[in-house]
Amino acid sequence: MSESTRDRLSQLSGLALMIAILVIAAGVSAITAMRLAISGTEVVVPTVVGKTETEAASVLKENKLLLRVSDKRFSQSVPVGQIVEQKPPDGTRLKAWRTVKVLVSAGAPKYAVPNLVGSSTRAAQLTLVQRNFSLGTTSMAHTTSGTAMAIQQQDPQPGSQEVANPTVNILVSLGPLEPSFVMPDVVGRHLDQVTSRIRSEGFQIGKLSYRKASGVQPGVIVQQEPQAGHRILKSDAINLEVTQ
Repeated sequence: MSESTRDRLSQLSGLALMIAILVIAAGVSAITAMRLAISGTEVVVPTVVGKTETEAASVLKENKLLLRVSDKRFSQSVPVGQIVEQKPPDGTRLKAWRTVKVLVSAGAPKYAVPNLVGSSTRAAQLTLVQRNFSLGTTSMAHTTSGTAMAIQQQDPQPGSQEVANPTVNILVSLGPLEPSFVMPDVVGRHLDQVTSRIRSEGFQIGKLSYRKASGVQPGVIVQQEPQAGHRILKSDAINLEVTQ
């Protein structure tokens, strides 16, 4: 091989090496850029305590963050409508366009917690608004006492004054839970005996159907619904099939 040929091959090898290095560098740069794009830009959370919701939302937007009001709280020192507390606190680093949760002041409490027990949910809402409170969680359950769809319990209790949260949670009664019974086996018994007992116990006779049965005297129950052993309520109808 001539010396000129060797020089040319050497030049081509160097060029190929440079191209390979550039390709690797480009790949590393692309991976780094992708990782940065996935991780997102971090920003520093500014302070919004003492600002109104509108002011806080504007400040956070300028810093590529979002505002969410998580609750309200009574405050003797912070005027109504201004932010009492923020999470996370100022100085924290967050990814861009994450949410900052805030508590907004409901002002100083002016009234004791009103008595809502016995009221409807609608009446309770009106009473709470008039006294600078708001309705919180509404739960519903059967209760041993109380009128159906009326408030049976509340938290905080009526008359409470040292409360931080202006929301009042209530329990609405669905009325007493209807007692249940076990359906007895009445097949083979005479209809007259069974119906008188069923009615005297406060249950209802539903559909009565008749059919012929060889070897069985008329008026004997041969089929029942619900079946024996099933759970029944006094509001349930008991259907019987009787021989004729």
